[in-house]
Amino acid sequence: MPNVTLKEIAGKAGVHISTVSRILNSPDGSFARKEVQDRVWAVVKECSYVPNQSARALRQASPKARAPKTEPLTCILGRTRRMEDNPFFEQVARAIEQHALQMGYTVGFSYSVIDPDHKALLTGGDKGGKGSAVVLGRLDNARIIRFLEQNYRNLVYIGRSPIQTDWDQVICDGYEASQIAVEHLIGFGHKQIGYIGETGSETRYRAYLETMERNGLEPLPCHIASCDQNSAEGGYAGADALLKSASPMPTAVFCAADISAIAAMRRFKEAKIRIPTELSMVSIDNITLSAYVSPMLTTVGMPIVELGNIAVQALTDRVAKRRKIPMKIILPNKLVRRESVAAPRGYVEDYTI
Repeated sequence: MPNVTLKEIAGKAGVHISTVSRILNSPDGSFARKEVQDRVWAVVKECSYVPNQSARALRQASPKARAPKTEPLTCILGRTRRMEDNPFFEQVARAIEQHALQMGYTVGFSYSVIDPDHKALLTGGDKGGKGSAVVLGRLDNARIIRFLEQNYRNLVYIGRSPIQTDWDQVICDGYEASQIAVEHLIGFGHKQIGYIGETGSETRYRAYLETMERNGLEPLPCHIASCDQNSAEGGYAGADALLKSASPMPTAVFCAADISAIAAMRRFKEAKIRIPTELSMVSIDNITLSAYVSPMLTTVGMPIVELGNIAVQALTDRVAKRRKIPMKIILPNKLVRRESVAAPRGYVEDYTI
């Protein structure tokens, strides 16, 4: 099928051609509403669009310098059913799409390993994979890992914790991010710090417990709200659980993900708890929405664009057979100070002479 033009994409998406150009070329596309971005990218994937300048570069390149672009790249969600359920990985996936496009590839298909619509893929009944994929989020099921290895020639994993595979891995250390977040609360004088998030085999929960212990603090069981998913629903339910069972309430809460923290903030506000005057909150991810809630959320930022870009580069290196040895790249975390953290009421800093 002939490559479509930006004008044709704009027509199909119902937007101006300049909007399409800016969405495809900006680092995060934040100037456009999410629904507009989603509509444009859906058309791009549907039409398998590749920029003309990339096509020209391919024609001009020598055969050895040219990476074979025989199939689109695939994004696979490891822990959530839909991209919109996890804004962090949704933003990473968008960065992957954008960088792949700039390199002359398209991301033609995205699915989740827990999506019932793709049951055939998980049982091996559909052999249509056989391509290259980026896996977003930790996989705990050995059967699924084996299936992916059997059905995809090249795999790159993006996550907050390493996994036991020979895939290339791009990691932003969730343990370190959680440690930074909890230590930030402790630095403000908080001693009664709660936790909202997953607890079973969860690196962020282990980091919370061990950081508290290293600082001579012991969390109360009633200050820990275990959630099935680090999601908006989990965050809201976790805040509700703390309101019902925590006695006394903690002076601060660490949430395992921004989306959980934002939902928890809503529940606390419904209970007339003022943030950060009565309750400080901190989380990790630094998704776009965290800067637009009130108060703005203090969080530990992970380099979302870089995670996507490096994963695409690693995957295309594999496709072009430029490298055989698996690599593990660990990217840094950075505390983003905003408005949701303050010293607890009555706190007087202890100066030791």
